[in-house]
Amino acid sequence: MNQQLSNLTGKQRAIIGLAAVAGALAIFASYKIHENLDTNGIGYRYADDLVFSDNIPVVEKKKQYFDFMRPIVEAENAKVLETRHEILKAREAGKNPRWLTDTAKIYGVEWTGDEWDQLLGRVDEVPLTLVLAQSANESSWGQSKFAQLGNNMFGQWCFTEGCGIVPARRDAGKNHEVAAFSSVNHSVRAYLENINSTRAYSKLRAIRSKARKSGRTASGTELAAGLLSYSERRGEYVEEIRAMIWVNKELMVSPG
Repeated sequence: MNQQLSNLTGKQRAIIGLAAVAGALAIFASYKIHENLDTNGIGYRYADDLVFSDNIPVVEKKKQYFDFMRPIVEAENAKVLETRHEILKAREAGKNPRWLTDTAKIYGVEWTGDEWDQLLGRVDEVPLTLVLAQSANESSWGQSKFAQLGNNMFGQWCFTEGCGIVPARRDAGKNHEVAAFSSVNHSVRAYLENINSTRAYSKLRAIRSKARKSGRTASGTELAAGLLSYSERRGEYVEEIRAMIWVNKELMVSPG
């Protein structure tokens, strides 16, 4: 092949070079289209981009962290709400499209065509303040080993060998790993699916559904009551998350 290229004129080699560049650009453009669709237009974000300067004031560190995480959480919540809207449309129209079965499976619902209320109780947003407080707590403000190496902002586990990072202090006989994600976006997405589908957080979903039926949106501090199973510290963990929301709420909800 090299000999064949050497026999070409400079103009011919230039044309081949331009064609290769054009092909690469086409692949990149296709990737960017997928990225924008997958992330609701904000692009993929990575924990190792979250770098704090030395001696940064605590308030500024918090602000930078929340400003980094907020658009990701908002984008992923928006995707959940879009799915919820489509489910409501299907129910109102009396339709049962095939994608409902796939969606129900993601959210842990055995779909026969009648589980509308159960599915809608799971396909819903998780308050921004609660997600930000848990992510900051579980990832040490994005600086933990599992965040920096695996984009894991919530300490989520996985149970397939090689699925993540083996914790140094894993008890003998245990086989869990701390999940690794290709981006922070995927970590947030997995967290929302976990909260919205796992039996352990049924109380959180019940509080949220009850609030919706009464025409209001449950707060992060209110839904924290459903996180007893998220940590072995149980009630102490719930109160710590609530305290983080109370202290940092203004920084959490105010960009810039």
